[in-house]
Amino acid sequence: MGARDIAIGFDDSERIRVGSLYWEAFHRKLQPAFADEETGLRIVRASLRAEQMLVARVEDVVVGVCGFMDQDIGATRLSWVALKSALPLHQAVRAALAMSVLARSEAGDRLVLDGICVDRAHRGGGIGTALLGAAEQHARERGLHAVRLSVVDSNPRAEALYRRRGFTTVDGGSLGLLGYVYGFDRYTVMEKEVSR
Repeated sequence: MGARDIAIGFDDSERIRVGSLYWEAFHRKLQPAFADEETGLRIVRASLRAEQMLVARVEDVVVGVCGFMDQDIGATRLSWVALKSALPLHQAVRAALAMSVLARSEAGDRLVLDGICVDRAHRGGGIGTALLGAAEQHARERGLHAVRLSVVDSNPRAEALYRRRGFTTVDGGSLGLLGYVYGFDRYTVMEKEVSR
């Protein structure tokens, strides 16, 4: 597979690639916020925060990313102010309302992950496992107690990976009727303690 490297951040030349990976993985959840796929992809690419992402590269090509929250700042800048400046008012209102359903916040002394995705051609090659390991190491380096993430019922493969990595269920819930809009009904919150 070639040499693998994981580090925090990406440069502007990688923004399109990172944004495309993120959109591919999460477009079903994000699409209700935007008028069309082109708009959603454009906004997501522009909103990415490099400093809030662990990036996996193979031979200098981005093959996976793992966003994380830090002081309630996540991997994407999709606040009301950011949406209002990038979209017409009626589209910004729609996006803000749709995104509010998916919002999450930090959990004290835990590193909260904000989206893990791996390029389709590299799935099954250990990239997701390596990103989780890097997230756990980042949490330890920051003196945090655990890593927390959410997984939706429509992604059993990811849930199986998290369980193999030692994550256990700590919470969960349902979107009820909104599940038809976002493409999933139930979500599971999982956590793994990391040694300090």
